[in-house]
Amino acid sequence: MCNRTNRDDEMMKRILVPTDFSTCANAAAEMAMRLAKLSGAEIYFLHLAVGDFSPFPVPGKSGSLDDNQAAIEKDNLAQMVEAAEADGIRAKYELVLGNGKEQIQDYIQPLQIDFLVMGSHGATGIRELVIGSKTQNVIRNIKIPCLVVKGMPRASELKHIVFASDFRKDCSSSFEVVIAFARVWHSRIHLLFVNLLNHLVDENAARLMMSNQMENFSNIDYTLNMIETNDKEFGIAQFAKEIDADMIAVSMETRTLLSRLFNPSVAEQLINRSAIPVLIIKQ
Repeated sequence: MCNRTNRDDEMMKRILVPTDFSTCANAAAEMAMRLAKLSGAEIYFLHLAVGDFSPFPVPGKSGSLDDNQAAIEKDNLAQMVEAAEADGIRAKYELVLGNGKEQIQDYIQPLQIDFLVMGSHGATGIRELVIGSKTQNVIRNIKIPCLVVKGMPRASELKHIVFASDFRKDCSSSFEVVIAFARVWHSRIHLLFVNLLNHLVDENAARLMMSNQMENFSNIDYTLNMIETNDKEFGIAQFAKEIDADMIAVSMETRTLLSRLFNPSVAEQLINRSAIPVLIIKQ
């Protein structure tokens, strides 16, 4: 069993939850509230509204309609804050009235956010290849951990977390985030060595690589596992399904636009296709 530390609390002091009040955004809000209640973190609900919010009506334009819409969205945000506070969670909201150029990542530093929880509809096919999803755009441009949620959590707890890597590089900074998350939920971590068929590593060597990554951590409930595949995303998803995992965690490196176009990262593939929550940690 994992025991929580002060260091864990420092990793999740302020959680940002962007919302457009859609089903997946509401699921992200629910997950964030559960996380905040367990960790003691504060939540900021953020809505980026787009429209003509000028105080001076323009003939032929729907300024007053947009103002009414802004009032509705403000009320929706206030209700989210009230629901969080009723559950003992400190919460605030930010309603941004803009022209569509505002981006979620612009509010992370000003609000001193250290953890992001957001919903995603995903993207598949040509849309994934060419433009990706809004969530992809966000995680490419932030440095803090991001939990991506597709639907309402199926269980009240996250009992099993898969942390997938090839473990060739030092994963300690990413693993600290996963451990902090696991300690909040009292989860078991399943380390998963992704062994590529065209570059196979001996099983004993792979297990040693995983064990070496754990030397600086103690009191962690974890298992060592391997998959052999040339499709990282499929292999990770299949393993998660086999053990009935509640969440997948992966590291994500900063990459160029060209490399993303021709070889999308496994993190981006997972957030577009995985049905269970995916935790992305930027290296």
